[in-house]
Amino acid sequence: MVKFELCANGFQSMINGVVGCADCAELCEALVVGGITPSHGTLFNCQNAARHLPVRVLIRCRPGNYIYSDNEISIMCDDIKRVKELGYEGVVIGVLNNEGDIDVPAIKKMMAAGEGLKFTFHRAIDACKNPLVAMETLVRLGFDKVLTSGCKPTAYEGIEMIRRMQDMFGDSINIMAGGGINENNVMQILSATGIKNCHASLTSFAPDSHKDLYPNGVDSTGAEMRYIISTVNRIKEFKEVISS
Repeated sequence: MVKFELCANGFQSMINGVVGCADCAELCEALVVGGITPSHGTLFNCQNAARHLPVRVLIRCRPGNYIYSDNEISIMCDDIKRVKELGYEGVVIGVLNNEGDIDVPAIKKMMAAGEGLKFTFHRAIDACKNPLVAMETLVRLGFDKVLTSGCKPTAYEGIEMIRRMQDMFGDSINIMAGGGINENNVMQILSATGIKNCHASLTSFAPDSHKDLYPNGVDSTGAEMRYIISTVNRIKEFKEVISS
């Protein structure tokens, strides 16, 4: 059975994930920069609204690379503690060192902050110098899931690496493909790789973008006035595709 994790970029996406019957979710904000840690208000309200859906929270204090200062690691450890206090299933983390390898001491600090939670390693795996060696490290550290696009811009392009990861490590850790996955390509990715976990946002522009005020989708300064959310119809269609 294939398990579908919704990448939910905020409260409405999370609600739509519940209605659309996603199997689980990753909660984040600001997908346009690859996702960052949600606000406390978002965390609090999503936990109350999606109490019966297994949710892991992205812990990423800023956009950009995955090499963090000591202060940034401390900030993320505090975020992990808050997520744990709120009762979430787990967190999604990833830290690299200056050599492009997994920063094991930093990861251990973060895992200690969230002792008892479940841990996903995010697409920092795709930025590693040697992702297959990094996979060995993740298994040793105790991660139960890793999100990857196979070290390519999209999972479809990274099929070969995802397949290798599944063949080598699939018995020890859940390999979850993510990155450009949608209703039209998911079955080809699943079939070619043998994985049983997939991750998708399935977004569309929110319907309440006030086209009367902003017919071109921007204001007078050129700032974007539209935003995207995961939609119920796309989630349901995706579920039908992977269940067929």
